[in-house]
Amino acid sequence: MIFTDLLNGKKADKPPVWIMRQAGRYLPEYRELRKSADNFIDFCLNPAKACEVTLQPIRRYNFDASIIFSDILLVPHAIGREVKFIPGTGPVLSKLTAINELSLPDFDDFQNFLKPVADAVTLTRANLPKETALIGFSGAPWTLMTYLTEGGGSRDFNTARDWLWSKPAESEKLLHHLSDYIVSFLTLQANAGANVLMLFDSWAGAVPASQRTKIITGFHKKIISDLRSAGIKLPIISFPKGLSEGLKAYSEKVECQALALDHYVDRRWAADNLRTDLVLQGNLDPLCLVSGGQVMKREVEEILEVFSNRRHIFNLGHGIVPQTPPEHVAELLALIRS
Repeated sequence: MIFTDLLNGKKADKPPVWIMRQAGRYLPEYRELRKSADNFIDFCLNPAKACEVTLQPIRRYNFDASIIFSDILLVPHAIGREVKFIPGTGPVLSKLTAINELSLPDFDDFQNFLKPVADAVTLTRANLPKETALIGFSGAPWTLMTYLTEGGGSRDFNTARDWLWSKPAESEKLLHHLSDYIVSFLTLQANAGANVLMLFDSWAGAVPASQRTKIITGFHKKIISDLRSAGIKLPIISFPKGLSEGLKAYSEKVECQALALDHYVDRRWAADNLRTDLVLQGNLDPLCLVSGGQVMKREVEEILEVFSNRRHIFNLGHGIVPQTPPEHVAELLALIRS
């Protein structure tokens, strides 16, 4: 596989390409299948449907990697917190106000609850082209903590940040619990047939800079170390979104094989300053893909030029947005592969 070969140290003539959230709402075939289930969590936990959704963009575009159709909030759901997806609102969770409100399952029960994800991974791996990598993933501890303590999404993360300052011991305990379940979830996917693992810390940029080393870097290091101790040797892509200049210190301490860059990162700075043995992934603005045409062509050409002397995976700086014309994705791939 060109994708895993790159992550394992080999160079490629052209960068492999996949797109975050490539299986989802911008595709008409996804929207049609989504109608078959009322509940999004049940949809994610249906192995046949999760497999089908994962395969849809591979059939259409032949990306170099697929990512299992799932959701980062399955971990909070599996540890007993109520998670609902409300149309027009987004995810809504039972809000955690104190650590003693948690009633945590043992790890066997946790893995049994999420076995449908493992089944989807196995089924998808069996149906993917041999040359297409399959990525398993989880949300990172801080990002999951924000959803738990805010009771859903947030713009300012005031409650989660208040926990860091006013409840440091509880915050650390919660992050340790989440880390352990994340390791268990990623191990489940690795053993089911995933070729690569990815850690999404979508709201890493909301952590006060003075606490980044502990809350982001420290727990990411712990997760990777625990995976390696458990015998999981798969390459790991990390996405600490929003760290900006903090990416340099992060990259020097976290032993991931690839670092995903959001579209706010200065790509030339990243190419010049981040570890040379690190694969860099990204970082086209998702809204540039919506626009398409010459503006996208110029941006793609710049990205390819900037990373031409480094191992690079082409991707967006965050997930593809629902209003993206599918034909623009085909246009993007033609630009990269021509």
